[in-house]
Amino acid sequence: MSKPLPLPDFVSEEEEIRFWDEHDPSDYVQEPADIILRLQKPKKRSVTMRLDEPLYQQLRSVAARHGLPYQRLMRGLLRQSLTALLAEEKRLADG
Repeated sequence: MSKPLPLPDFVSEEEEIRFWDEHDPSDYVQEPADIILRLQKPKKRSVTMRLDEPLYQQLRSVAARHGLPYQRLMRGLLRQSLTALLAEEKRLADG
């Protein structure tokens, strides 16, 4: 029996869902004891943000089409944009 592969650290729940959709759990765990339950979700801070009505309605509409709560869509868009911005900053700094 081969040693199980190490589990990656997931940045988001969506990333973890995609990972398990594309990978066989038996490659990563052999016994139930190998699974470390992640019962404690990462802490989330509540923030207040004012949006103009058209932007708010667009967010809700797009989220509904994708079957998501609009706040989850908003978090994903922020995360995606911030990741792209940081990558661009790194690319510019590396010259």
